[in-house]
Amino acid sequence: MSTPKTFRWAIVGTGYIANRFAHGMGEVDDARLAAVVSRDATKGRAFADKYGGEAVYTDLDAMLAAVKPDVLYIATPNDCHYAAIVAALNAGVNVLSEKPMVDNRRQLDAVLALAREKSLFLMEGMWTRCFPAVRRARAWIAEGRIGRPLTVRAFFEMRANPDDWQWWKAGIAHAGGALRDVGIYSVAMADLAFQKPPVRAFGAMDFNGEVDQAFRLLLDYGDGQTAFLGGAFNQDADWETEIVGEKGAIRVGPQFWDPTDATLTTGDGAVERFSEPYPATGFQFEIRAVQDCLRRGLTQCPDYPWADAIRVADIIESARKERGIVYEADET
Repeated sequence: MSTPKTFRWAIVGTGYIANRFAHGMGEVDDARLAAVVSRDATKGRAFADKYGGEAVYTDLDAMLAAVKPDVLYIATPNDCHYAAIVAALNAGVNVLSEKPMVDNRRQLDAVLALAREKSLFLMEGMWTRCFPAVRRARAWIAEGRIGRPLTVRAFFEMRANPDDWQWWKAGIAHAGGALRDVGIYSVAMADLAFQKPPVRAFGAMDFNGEVDQAFRLLLDYGDGQTAFLGGAFNQDADWETEIVGEKGAIRVGPQFWDPTDATLTTGDGAVERFSEPYPATGFQFEIRAVQDCLRRGLTQCPDYPWADAIRVADIIESARKERGIVYEADET
């Protein structure tokens, strides 16, 4: 019997999300942290020591050339993703990039075309799609358990803790804003249910002077299908998602973006519950999904294929541009 392949990961970035991701890696036996890239060598070494990492670099290109990992995970601020993705793909390295993967549709088209040209795996880090509870909810929809989906309600709203938060998310310098940071999860839940672009969109945003700190979207998908979505840095909300169909409803939570539970209620009053608590951060599900794709020679993850990422990106780009949020990358 052959020994299962161990996947060599590299992580660029050593901040909050990178730490949570690396913590999740500890739950995946065949995932190995081969390299860490940080602007600060001391921070990079501390990160590597904490999570069993091997080499530490301060230059991404040097790491890609020397280590040639199986896959690069990008956990830097939003505006840094595009350049890192292009560098990795050109070096022949598969990529998992934190969301939002790039700054606009032009960049998205470019990285998808490059991944296609190089026959490499590329995924936007919509980790929510990889959780067992979300996979179960998606299966219920595909099986017709709730009939045709009609309404989705998803709000990722939190009151940011000033002592424990990444403040760049609230500014335009690094292409931040609530819609792109937390709202992308809400939009992706609507897309999970409807799997098509909306025909009309209505929205409102609360600005902090640079970007949106809160937003609301009403998406009309036609045929009576509607999504009510929100995201915020300055308020709290109910963190369960509800998907209502003609014959029943599904609730995913308690935090829909990293859930443990899914509940199906059908029109006759029957209730089916799914629950899978997990250790660590939950990033292990995304890591396993990526590695499964690499074993199978896939360039797209079935949990969140490129078509889904395009539809979600288009909604977000349209909403922010209609309200005058323009990044430097939009103008180049």
